[in-house]
Amino acid sequence: MSNDAPLIQLSGRGQVTLPADVRRALGLHAGDAFRVGIEEGRIVLQPVEVMPVELYSDERIAEFLAAGELTEEELAEARARWGL
Repeated sequence: MSNDAPLIQLSGRGQVTLPADVRRALGLHAGDAFRVGIEEGRIVLQPVEVMPVELYSDERIAEFLAAGELTEEELAEARARWGL
């Protein structure tokens, strides 16, 4: 790291502000998530994509199960192919 790298300071709440030019260079935006780690005594921030979790109601689960059921003909064909 060069001596002309910007200095940042840790707040009392443990927060740091990444300089705007660093954010722009990496395409970072407010609300982006990171995994934080330590490598060779350095703090490493790794951007991650957070996928929302959808919780399904019993009714929605029943819809999925119904949509995934095989007809009698499909079941017979599958059994024949599987040698059952």
